[in-house]
Amino acid sequence: MIKKIGIVLFAIGIVMIFIGMPYLMGYSTNEFLKYPLYLGMIVTVMFTPTKKQKRK
Repeated sequence: MIKKIGIVLFAIGIVMIFIGMPYLMGYSTNEFLKYPLYLGMIVTVMFTPTKKQKRK
């Protein structure tokens, strides 16, 4: 269950990055687009899916 929530938050972060991409590339001067861009990057890094290492 927790893994599914992490994957959903990762996907939301990717979408937020794509929403803010026009601001990053200079196509838009809308200041509100920078917030989803940077928050999306933070959420994506925090919830990046990783494999669990098995303990010996």
